[in-house]
Amino acid sequence: MTELSIKRLRMMGYFITAAAEIIKEEGIEKATIRNIAEKAGYNSATIYNYFSDLEHLIFFTKISNLEVYKTRLYKEIPDNLDPLIELKEVFRIFVEETFKNPHDFYDLFFSKYSLQLNETVTLYHEIFPERLNTENKQLKAMLSKNDIYKRNMALVDNCIENGYFNDREVAEKINELMILTYSGLLNKYLETDSQDVQGYTNQFMEYLDMIISLGL
Repeated sequence: MTELSIKRLRMMGYFITAAAEIIKEEGIEKATIRNIAEKAGYNSATIYNYFSDLEHLIFFTKISNLEVYKTRLYKEIPDNLDPLIELKEVFRIFVEETFKNPHDFYDLFFSKYSLQLNETVTLYHEIFPERLNTENKQLKAMLSKNDIYKRNMALVDNCIENGYFNDREVAEKINELMILTYSGLLNKYLETDSQDVQGYTNQFMEYLDMIISLGL
C-alpha cells in the first residue's frame, strides 16, 4: 500500500470517528460538515476530498451497526454448528439488531448509498482492519460477501453442501424470499414506528421456518 493511500485511509478514519462520536453524544442533527470537521481538527472543505457529501460520510458511520451484529455472531454462533441451525440463528441475530436500529439498517440496505454498500464495507475494513476478526471460517466467508443476498446465499450454500435444499434453483428462490420478507417487515416496523423488537423478531422467525420448509 502506498504512503498516499495509507494517508487517505487514515484521514477517512478521522472523519468517520468524529461523525460517529457527534451522533452518539449529541444526535444526528448535530452531525454537520462544520461540526465533524472541527471535531476531527480539519477545515470543512477537506471532508470533500474524501466523501461525496455529508450523507456519504454519515453512511460510513452506519457500518458500525454491522460491527455490533458481527460481534454478536462471533460470541453466539459456534464453529461447526449444523448449517440449518446456523442459518436460522444468524438471521435471528440480524433481525434483532435491525429492529434495534431500524433507520440505520434501512439506510444500509435500501437508501441512496446502499448501492455502494459492497465498496463501502470493503473500504471500511481497510480503514478499520481490526474489526473483521473471527476464527469461525463459515462466518468469515459469509461476512466477506457485502451484498445482503450474497451474504445469506453463502449460508444457504452451506446448507446445500450438507444435504439440505437439494434443488439449487429452489434454494436461490428461498434465499430471495428470506430477504424480501426481511425488507417487508422492516418497512412495516418503520411505518408503524414500532418498538417491539422481540415481537417482530419472533414474527420473522415464524415466516423463516415456513420459507425454509418449502425447500426441505
